[in-house]
Amino acid sequence: MTARVSPKERIGRFLSGQPTDFVPCVPLILNHSARVLGVKVSRYATDGETMGRANVAAYRRYGQDLITIFTDTCIVAEAMGTTLHFPDDDVARVKTPVVAEPGDAAKLRRVDVHTAGRLPVYLGAIRHCVSEVGDEVFVSCCIPAPFSNAAALRGTATLARDLYKNPGLAHALLEKSLEVINDMSEAIAQAGGIPVLVDPVASGSVLSRKTFEEFAMPYLKRALGKIKSLGMVPILHICGKTASIVDLMAKTGAAALSLDQIELADAVERTGGAVCLMGTVRPAETLLGGTPETVRQEAARCLASGKRNPGGFILSSGCEVPIETPPANVDALIAAARA
Repeated sequence: MTARVSPKERIGRFLSGQPTDFVPCVPLILNHSARVLGVKVSRYATDGETMGRANVAAYRRYGQDLITIFTDTCIVAEAMGTTLHFPDDDVARVKTPVVAEPGDAAKLRRVDVHTAGRLPVYLGAIRHCVSEVGDEVFVSCCIPAPFSNAAALRGTATLARDLYKNPGLAHALLEKSLEVINDMSEAIAQAGGIPVLVDPVASGSVLSRKTFEEFAMPYLKRALGKIKSLGMVPILHICGKTASIVDLMAKTGAAALSLDQIELADAVERTGGAVCLMGTVRPAETLLGGTPETVRQEAARCLASGKRNPGGFILSSGCEVPIETPPANVDALIAAARA
């Protein structure tokens, strides 16, 4: 048995193909961090020091193998002009897309990610975490991929129509999104973090395989390529149903795929073991609504399937750990990986 190591050493050994003491465990503890610190999500989402303190508190409480800083998928679009609604104690959502009319796209500018909107909140949170616990654990930061950001610039339903009626506009929004996302990836790396792409709107629950291949995949390749050029391991998360696109996800250049609603055995077969897989303990049904015992049972099934993947496996939640998840259920997930 390999001697017990820190989360940072564990992830580093895992990624380099060296033996590890335990299977890495990376539940997507995002806005749930606000509950650990005892602050409202609205404060967590708008103040970098608070977000950093919350993520450090969550790491010290649970001991997960990677800090994952995040609050909402609209943060880049907001910096580019989309206005959001901020509930007092829940996640922000789009109020008014900046590209309400096709002509509005011409007004979009390449913003300074160090000063625009709430992007500095993420950067401040990263710096706080790195300063406090960066010697123990890697700090990642999730940012929207180009397709999901374009949806927040235009409105998801409107963008869906554009894909068929005005594909030129859709591609223009994707290009403008890519510019800012690549700038943000660079800023995250400079702050000491690891950029992670999340693309919930490109899910197989929303897009057909053909549409994903035409509109989402080319920009994912370029955004993940940027992350790789920064010396980082490219990680892609797409929630929802991904069975129809998981083989395409494996061809985007991602080294690890964080998956949600898919059988792991199916994912292993469809990707041919070419990439590391993460997942897929159900967030709502199991982590939020289950018990420590049901969490352990589902985690055991995931581990049994994941260990068959030649590309490696990281135990994780399928999507974000719900804000109100009982802490004992998060403990049970991590304990399953340590068993």
